[in-house]
Amino acid sequence: MNRKFLNTDDSWENDAVWKLLDQAPPAIAGPRFVTNTVRAARLMAQTIPWWQRCLSPRPLAGLAAATAAVVFSVLSWLGPAPESGTETAMLDSQQAAKIQDIAETETLITAVDQLDDFSDTELVSLIGF
Repeated sequence: MNRKFLNTDDSWENDAVWKLLDQAPPAIAGPRFVTNTVRAARLMAQTIPWWQRCLSPRPLAGLAAATAAVVFSVLSWLGPAPESGTETAMLDSQQAAKIQDIAETETLITAVDQLDDFSDTELVSLIGF
């Protein structure tokens, strides 16, 4: 492998390309350069990543509607559940009342932490007046 090495007397500054660049006039930005650049950047089409397109509201709404339709069709196809003589849930029991009280308390605590997210009507209905 024979390679020609650059001569030590021919430095990069003596290259013909650099000589041509030295003779070229300098580029000067026009008075509307910034305005035109910002406008061009705004008009460029922005590509959205695939994961962001999948998680946007329109595909999620379509997915929710399709899931609801499938669940509805399966439930209508199966029909009503057969009644059995086993235990049934008692919603009037003391445990149900305690669970309801705990759920209401947790909702009120959440509302207190984020008061700006609720209107006055919603807060009054949460308190129960």
